[in-house]
Amino acid sequence: MNCPKCASLTVKLNFDGVGVDNCAGCHGIFFDEFDKEQLQKMKGAEAIDFGDPEVGRRFNGVDRIDCPRCGSRMIPMVDFDQPHSWFEHCTLCGGMFFDAGEFKDLKHHTLVDFFKYLLVKERRPPRPREFRAPSAKEKNQTMMKGAMKAGTAPCRLQV
Repeated sequence: MNCPKCASLTVKLNFDGVGVDNCAGCHGIFFDEFDKEQLQKMKGAEAIDFGDPEVGRRFNGVDRIDCPRCGSRMIPMVDFDQPHSWFEHCTLCGGMFFDAGEFKDLKHHTLVDFFKYLLVKERRPPRPREFRAPSAKEKNQTMMKGAMKAGTAPCRLQV
């Protein structure tokens, strides 16, 4: 499987019977459905997040990604208890992608998290591209350009 952020290959890691996919390049982590919740409850599970948090912050801006498991578009999410923790979630298969350092941060609740909660900027979803149906004139122009490229442009006969 390839990383949805940097396209590097992922390596399967296993912690106490729970498997995750760790990117060999950016060290982001892909969790299958419910694996994150299981690992959050396990002592020492933060060891699977050994990537550099600074690299994770750089890749955090890449949030229009496709799920490496099923190929559908993942949506940006925030953790309810720690809204400074951003991750991507697949609504089809339930997978989640965390950048390097995010799972370790999510697993630990500290006094600093309380202040981050107060200071965090709201994460807004990407604006959808506007779509409008082409007018009849635009359709005709597109059809004419295609026909001209193919060398089969229709001729207009004048009488």
